[in-house]
Amino acid sequence: MKHLGTRGNRNANQFSDSVRGPESNELSRVRVDNEVEFCKVYNLKMKEEVEKILLKHRISYYVKWQEQTFFKRMFDSETKEKIIFIICIHDTAIEEARELVGEMQDVKILIP
Repeated sequence: MKHLGTRGNRNANQFSDSVRGPESNELSRVRVDNEVEFCKVYNLKMKEEVEKILLKHRISYYVKWQEQTFFKRMFDSETKEKIIFIICIHDTAIEEARELVGEMQDVKILIP
């Protein structure tokens, strides 16, 4: 029975340059961490409104959920809700997003 794994003396983790291409080393140096925490939203309804606006204007985003402790909800005037939503966007869309959602109630812009 033949072994169908790797060919010849090549290790399974090695790829030839023809598969990866000579520019693969150049691409690995490109910065890809370009999302920033843009704003905090303090209720679900407002989070959905912000999402609709960002989608309508084709601004890419993702949402992180930050659950609050009981004591933080009781004693911090800013965090009465159980969950705070942090909306992250691409760093090139900050100015446009700030114009769109900057004046919304229950939205706190995190970028000065």
